[in-house]
Amino acid sequence: MFRTSTSRVEHWCDKTMSVMRERQLEACQDRLYRCPAQGIFGKLCADEAQDLFYISFYSQEIKTRVPSQEDLKRLVLERAEQETCFLSPREDDLVKRMLMDGGETFLDDWDEITATEALISRLWCTLQVVDEDSARVCLAPELIEPITRAMQSERYAETRKRLFSFDATLHSLLYLSGFLHASVPLTHFYQNMSKDTDAVAALLIARYLRAAFDYTKTPEGEMLLLHPGLADPEHLLSVLSKMPATEVSITREMMLGGLNGLLPEETASCETMRGALTGAVRPEYDEEEALEDLRMMAKQGASLKEMREVMESMLCVLPTPRMLEALSQLHLQTVRWIGMPPAVLN
Repeated sequence: MFRTSTSRVEHWCDKTMSVMRERQLEACQDRLYRCPAQGIFGKLCADEAQDLFYISFYSQEIKTRVPSQEDLKRLVLERAEQETCFLSPREDDLVKRMLMDGGETFLDDWDEITATEALISRLWCTLQVVDEDSARVCLAPELIEPITRAMQSERYAETRKRLFSFDATLHSLLYLSGFLHASVPLTHFYQNMSKDTDAVAALLIARYLRAAFDYTKTPEGEMLLLHPGLADPEHLLSVLSKMPATEVSITREMMLGGLNGLLPEETASCETMRGALTGAVRPEYDEEEALEDLRMMAKQGASLKEMREVMESMLCVLPTPRMLEALSQLHLQTVRWIGMPPAVLN
């Protein structure tokens, strides 16, 4: 999902991982509620068809002219079977649920709106808002047969297997580095696809990255994948641009730790902090969410004072000596992202 705002925010309480995620989902919900009620296969006026094009993935890929509604229908139908293989995990789950429910289903999870937006960007679905707390996503009837056929194919099984490994590797690398230039995974995946892979597959892999990961664009228009906890990618890029090029050796243990979202050297302090927070956070917080917010702050070089201020805002009690000691250890032992300042007690 596109990171809608990457502007500098001074206070860490306003840029923790959970706060940024909530803002992204609210922005996504607002965009969805402004989408045309009819999909590309419905009866649209020229302005509605143009609006659908501009919110679709096609608008980022077709640089010549705005296609007609009939041209878009043809493109969607031509690519449907191949595109089915490249759905993000959340999209894949949502499409399967719609197929089992006769082509439509109610959204029952807050995070499903990101998959819904991606499917609307593929011009596959429409969203129908039932009331303030209920919305239904509908798959275009014209796509049910080709999607079902694709999911029964060997190509689908093989591509999903490759994507599972690809996805895990990217999540691991993002935990280790905070961000990743999209050209690296795009090139790697494309080179490892079968020899009969065509040019359309490259576009579909790019769509997969947009649907499965947080990302932003550089001033040059290049895509950067972001760890969802990275609050200020512009600052990190600015710092790295002033540093000499360094070669980092990534071990198997580091990759496994990145995949799990916790490096071996971070485990002890993380467990101590979890124990200290248990039963002490405010009702609107979850202990795991609070812990993750604090860890992501440490990875970005937040000071111990800033981490304490955020922790205190999450608690329903006064911080205990045990909490403060656990926070100090978390601050010291969490591995920083490259370019972020080292731990300094303050």
